[in-house]
This record gives sequence, C-alpha cells and structure tokens, in this order.
Amino acid sequence: MARPHAPLPGCLGATFTTSEARAAGVSSRRLAGPDIERVVRGVYRRIDFGAGDASDLHPAERWRQLQFTKACAILRALSHGQYFSHATAAVILGLPVPHRADNDIDAACSADRWVSRAPGVRSHRLAPGLVRVGIARGLPTASPADVWAMLGDELSLPDLVALGDAVIRRPRIPGTQRLERAPLATLADLEAVITAMRRRGNAALRQALPLLVTGSASAPESHLRLKLHEWGLPQPELDVDVYNAAGRLLGASELAYPQYKIALEYEGSHHRVHAAQWNRDIDKYHAYESAGWRAIRITGSLQYGRALVLRSRVESALRDRGWTPMTRDRSVTCTKPANSAHY
Repeated sequence: MARPHAPLPGCLGATFTTSEARAAGVSSRRLAGPDIERVVRGVYRRIDFGAGDASDLHPAERWRQLQFTKACAILRALSHGQYFSHATAAVILGLPVPHRADNDIDAACSADRWVSRAPGVRSHRLAPGLVRVGIARGLPTASPADVWAMLGDELSLPDLVALGDAVIRRPRIPGTQRLERAPLATLADLEAVITAMRRRGNAALRQALPLLVTGSASAPESHLRLKLHEWGLPQPELDVDVYNAAGRLLGASELAYPQYKIALEYEGSHHRVHAAQWNRDIDKYHAYESAGWRAIRITGSLQYGRALVLRSRVESALRDRGWTPMTRDRSVTCTKPANSAHY
C-alpha cells in the first residue's frame, strides 16, 4: 500500500512557484503528488479533493470553476502586457459561453512577445492597441465587448447572440425602472469592435448584432427568443412586470405575451434544488393563475431535447388566448443549434 503524502506546508498558498516550493522544503517527488497540478512550467496549484460537492455540479459549471482557478494560477506566469482572452475571459467576467471539452486557458498578448506555449495554454497574439484590458476579479482580462468579438468565429449564432445579450444586458429591479448595475457594454460598443479591425468572425458578428437585446437574462432565454422567431410565433416582450387587477406586483417574467397573459418561464437547475426559490416559484405561479395569467414552465430538457413539444405548447396557448398566425418570417435561421449541455 502506497504511503500517504505528507501535507503541504501551510506557507504555500493555493498556487505557488517551484522556487517557493523548494524554499518550503517540498521535493520534486512531492510536487508530483496527486493533490498538486502543474499548471504551466514553474507554477503549481493545489487540488483540494475535499472541496465539497464539485462532483455533483453540472459539467459546464465544473469547467467554469476550473477555468477560473487555473487562470488564478497562471497569473503567476504572465508577463507584462499579457491577459486572459476568449472563453477564459468570458468565464472570468461571468458571461455565458459554451464549455469546451478541454480545460485549456485562453491567454493573449498585444506586445512583441508571445504568451507561453506551454501545454494547457491556448495562446493568442492580437494587434496592439485594439483590445481594451481591465481587471476583473483580480485578473487582467479583455473587455466584455472585445471578448464577444473574439468569439465570433468560434460560437454558433444562438450562442453568439446569448453572449452579446449578456454583455449589453440592463438588469432592472422588478417593479421599477432602476437598474441593478450598469450594462457591461452598449450596442454601440459592440458595433465599434466589429469595425475596429478585420477578423474572421466579423461576418457572424454582423449577423448577430441586430438580434441582440438588453432585456434577456440568460442564454436559454436568448436561445428561446430566436427559436420562437424561427417557428413563426410572435416575439415575446422581455423583462415584463405582472400585476393583478388591484395593481399589486405579482412578479417579473423574462419572456411574456402581456396581450394574451402568457408568461414563458425558463427554470434552470437552481429553481429545483434551492428550496427558497422553489417556494417563491410556486407562490408566483399561483398568483399568476389567480390573475388570469398562464405560465408555461420550460426546462432545459424540454427546450433543447423536445423542441417540437415546446413549440406545440406555446402555439396552443397563444391560439387559446386568441392569437391567429400570420405570414411567417423565417429571416433568422439558426443552422447550428445551441446545446443546453454547454450551460
């Protein structure tokens, strides 16, 4: 039976360099232990096997967590002028981006030197002066607008729209016109990054730009909005306050048809596993029903796995409330669909 490894010295943080390990008396053999990962040459990070319920997380959420922890570790190896970009930057900024099969980190450089080509790092060199870099969660990161543009040749149209929606989103406090925070960028900012330079993804970016809205709260809601258009169904209003006859605010729905008193409610996993959220949802839907509203509850399985069933439910509800189909506009066609497994 293999002997257990000695605990790492307390003076070593979550990430550390080879020289720091040597100064703390850690041998090369100990650095090869299963609780340590070599991130890039000369930089290591602890792997905490007792970190709780990571194994129970959605694969996309595990990937996001690993992207961030590895980015924190790789920060030790970045040189002046280097920063995180593409999908890694999106994760740091809290933006929706499909998770990849690998755990490689995206890093870029606008100076005269390349980011390390070490295994686990996807290196990019971008034209100097065209990418705005800021600090997000303590890490040098490309701006939200630049991240959207960087991923133009990588994402499907639905995912590119979802990312753009998140960048320009104006999160509103229900029942008011006050914002929870300022948007990360404006539509004009996104248009500016398209025209700033020639890139392979510009055609996709131009296709996505007129489809973006400021009221979409999540990637699945952006995907659903595109699907409804593709199916020839009326476009819902976004971020709608619902009141009863007495004027009491019952709740806010991200997608709704106020004319027909129909709300489309996308329910992510947190709606199911968090008791407080679950109880709020039950109270909200009961109040909606009492006020004459109909809530169509939508899960990832329904939206992405049984889309024809979802289409039938929405269309039937609209017909029951008096909607009559008109000539269908199929100008938006998402040939490469989004996949709920990514979110």
